Amino acid sequence: MWTTTFEYSASATPITLQVFGKGDAKRKQPVLIYFHGGLFNCGSIETAYDIANALSEHMVVVCVAYPLAPAMQFPDTIEVAYEALAWVSAHAKTIGGDTKRIFVAGEQAGGNLAAVVAMLFRDRGLTCRNQCSLQGQILINPMLDALQTSKSLAAVADSPCRRAWADYTQVASNALHPYVSPVNSCRLAGLVPAMIINSDTNPLRDEAETYATKLVLAGVPVQVQRLEDNALNLSNSQHPAFHTLCQLIMQFIGQAA
Repeated sequence: MWTTTFEYSASATPITLQVFGKGDAKRKQPVLIYFHGGLFNCGSIETAYDIANALSEHMVVVCVAYPLAPAMQFPDTIEVAYEALAWVSAHAKTIGGDTKRIFVAGEQAGGNLAAVVAMLFRDRGLTCRNQCSLQGQILINPMLDALQTSKSLAAVADSPCRRAWADYTQVASNALHPYVSPVNSCRLAGLVPAMIINSDTNPLRDEAETYATKLVLAGVPVQVQRLEDNALNLSNSQHPAFHTLCQLIMQFIGQAA
C-alpha cells in the first residue's frame, strides 16, 4: 500500500488516496475506487483496509479519505469523490490499472458517494472519457435516501443516520437533490451496471432494495445480494460474510470485464 494526495479547493488539506495492489505494463488490472463506510460525519479510511487488502490480489484498489461532515458537506463532498475518479482515470496506467475497467464501490455513506459518482460520470463524463471507462458500481448497505422514508429505517427509534444526514446536507432542501438521494431520482437510465449488497436486518436495507428496483425499471443491469447480519460492518474481515462479500465483488468485476 502506498499513499498519494490531490488538491481540492474547498479542503484545507489535500485529499488522501491509498493505493493497494499494483498491476504492470503487461498485465493491467481492473481498478476499484473505494469510499469507506461511516455516516458522512464519521468513519475513516482505515476501515477500508480489510477489504482493500483482500481484493488487491485481483485488482488495484484506491481508497479515498473523503473529508467528513460537517467540516465538508454537499456538494463539496461529491466533488471530491468525482475528483478521485478523475485522478484514477489520469493515473491508471501509472498504478498498473486498466483505464477501460474502472469501478466505484462504497459502504454506507461511501455507497452513496459511489452511486453519485456513477451519476456524475453519466452526466458529465470526463475530459479523457475516450480513454476512461467506468464499468460498474458496487453499493454495500448504501445510504441513498436523505428523506429517510423507508420502513426499515423508521423502525429504528434513534438512528444515527438522522444526525448524519443533517450534518451532510446543510439545508433541508438539499435532501431532495438526486445527487444526495439517488433513490428519489427520476432519471436513472444510462447508469453503469450495479451490484447492491445489503444485510438481513440492516436499517438501510429497504432503500437499497428500492433503488435496485428503480434501476431495473430504468433499464440498468442490477444484481442484488442480501447477506447475513452481524454487529460489524460487512467490510470488516471479522464479519462472517466478509469472504462472501469479496467473492461477490470479484465475480461482478470479472463479469463486467
